[in-house]
Amino acid sequence: MNSEIRERLETTLKKYELSQAQAARELNYSAPVISAYRAGTYQGDVAKLEEAIVRWIARQTKSRERKRVPVVETDDLRRIVNAIQLAHTEKDIALVIADAGAGKSTAAAWYAGCNEKAVILINVVAGMNRKMLVQEMAKQLSLDVDRVPLNTLIKNVSDTLLERDMVVILDEADYLKADALEFTRRLVYDLGQSGLVLIGLPRLKYHIQNLRNDHRQLESRIGVYLSLSGLTRADAETIARSVWPKLDRKIADAVYNVSRADVRQFTKILERMQGTMMLNRVEEPDLEIVEVAASLIMRRGR
Repeated sequence: MNSEIRERLETTLKKYELSQAQAARELNYSAPVISAYRAGTYQGDVAKLEEAIVRWIARQTKSRERKRVPVVETDDLRRIVNAIQLAHTEKDIALVIADAGAGKSTAAAWYAGCNEKAVILINVVAGMNRKMLVQEMAKQLSLDVDRVPLNTLIKNVSDTLLERDMVVILDEADYLKADALEFTRRLVYDLGQSGLVLIGLPRLKYHIQNLRNDHRQLESRIGVYLSLSGLTRADAETIARSVWPKLDRKIADAVYNVSRADVRQFTKILERMQGTMMLNRVEEPDLEIVEVAASLIMRRGR
């Protein structure tokens, strides 16, 4: 058993405030195995375990040495948060529409994080129906869902919403089944008298306005409508400078141009740039770094 590797493991756990259970999960070993190794009593394949530990430590170090791109208060983030806040405070329905990568999910998560007790945030999955939706709301409201009839669960959710100052945010609401979309309006807005925020791709708007879907009741109740066109050049520069405060504007512009106003791709390119810089021991980004990083990202139209 290599005492140096054991010491490095202890140092890594302490330095990054990681639990033994978390380390075990990421190493794909059980917690008792890691505990035995730390105590010097592990009887299994020590060499194989230590090899995994060394690789894990290297990943942890590399991940934490790279600056995370923070959530920056861009103009679009402020506009989305304002729409959510209006729906919340005025108990209204907000519709937020933007293409993929516009930062909708980031803004919703940011608002939910700042208002933990007052927000139900649901990341809709394809085909989500009324029952799945009610059960998820009930769980986030800490209501019992086991063996509770659906009608009872609906009443319990609406009654709880009535008692509290809540907003329900449905991210990627365009994946909801048509009947679930109309039902959400009825449950949250009409019965629960709470704010409702529907976030989705442009198709969500067309889905609501398509007369065949009969969403006229929902459409007439939408009091806040926000349509975003994508990342602006000014916001892009703000995000880039959150990582490199003295970044040359031409570098930020180069990343913006290849990301095509997609904030998600813009952020991913910044992250790949950091990895490329670490690999090549480069202190400041340049146009060559941008080109290399951009080549590692799948971009639209390519």
